[in-house]
Amino acid sequence: MEKDRLQELIVKYTSGQIDKPELTELLDYVVARGESPEMQSLLTKLLETTNADDSLQLDADALYRRITHAYRGVHRRKSPLRLPRWWHGAAAVLLAAICLWVFKGDILFGGDTSYAKEMRTVTTTPTDKPLLRLTDGRTIYLDSMDNGALATEDGIQISLQNGTIYYTDKAHSSTDESLENTIITPKGRQYQVVLPDGSKLWLNAASTVSYPIRFNSKKREITVSGEVYLEVEHAAEWPFVVDTKMQQIEVVGTKFNVSAYSDDLTTKTTLVDGRVKVSFVGEAEIQHAQNSIMLKPGQQLVSTESEKGGRVIHVDPEEMVSWKDNLFVFSDEEISEVMKKVSRWYDVEIEYLDGMAGKRIGGSIPRLTNVEELMNALEDTGLLHYKMEGGTIVVMR
Repeated sequence: MEKDRLQELIVKYTSGQIDKPELTELLDYVVARGESPEMQSLLTKLLETTNADDSLQLDADALYRRITHAYRGVHRRKSPLRLPRWWHGAAAVLLAAICLWVFKGDILFGGDTSYAKEMRTVTTTPTDKPLLRLTDGRTIYLDSMDNGALATEDGIQISLQNGTIYYTDKAHSSTDESLENTIITPKGRQYQVVLPDGSKLWLNAASTVSYPIRFNSKKREITVSGEVYLEVEHAAEWPFVVDTKMQQIEVVGTKFNVSAYSDDLTTKTTLVDGRVKVSFVGEAEIQHAQNSIMLKPGQQLVSTESEKGGRVIHVDPEEMVSWKDNLFVFSDEEISEVMKKVSRWYDVEIEYLDGMAGKRIGGSIPRLTNVEELMNALEDTGLLHYKMEGGTIVVMR
């Protein structure tokens, strides 16, 4: 890129006329050459002539850390962006541009500017503590348990080790009798389960999974409400079936994510690796081939109650399962969907002012310690403001 082109892109940014491809070009160029002496000298001269928007009130160091993290989330570069200390002050404006694009896109603002409350986001959870419900009806509150054995049912030892529940078959017997356990996570918590066949489950916040403590000889079947990432042990003649409110997913060994919250209008199955067959719950002929879709890695099937058959879209599967690594990733999502994730993790309700309902956000940010830290990070971009009213976040322009 010539100096004139670089200067043209920076000028377009400062005038608010830069588009997504141009900003991507600018970002990629800076990341690829940011530590070269020539690039450092050139950027210093260019950025010294650029005035930051004082209304953003940005802390350059904090914003730098946030945006380099967001860059890796968007571009999936394996090596982190490293720039010298002088860059933090000189490039505050450029970093602000990147942040605004990541979180704003072209359509975050606009539309109705009414100050009436437009919409409210409320999410539900069946418990305020992580719990395991046993076959005999006993309930184990997991936070009160130490590492070690929790119970034994039908020759299966159930144990807890560092936030993961393990099922170990000590009897090595087979049965078609269904003895079921249920694990439930509250808002703001995750849990892991390793089933007797070796399959692994990661439960997101406010999720419920019911499963037999010993699978029968014909199939391995579980029921999911909420969001779960699964790594299923391969067994060609022993299918693994996941039942949700709108979909039935069948695999023999694969990695995939299911999002099926009871208070969502959609159910989403995302394939990370292998193959899955998804059928549609409610169809009279659910087992017929014409009522099923085979997914390939990188595909997501989205089902709604009103859209028969669902639709397949292409996604970044790593982004779809980033929640299990304590990261929020927003892929050009409506703000109500973004704030649902916030609500489920921090146990808050959301209200919207100033025409914010229906706007969209993209980007990534870690799950911070408390909700005010997260909202402050979003507010630092200058794209939105918020206030806390008890257990409710009011989002406004």
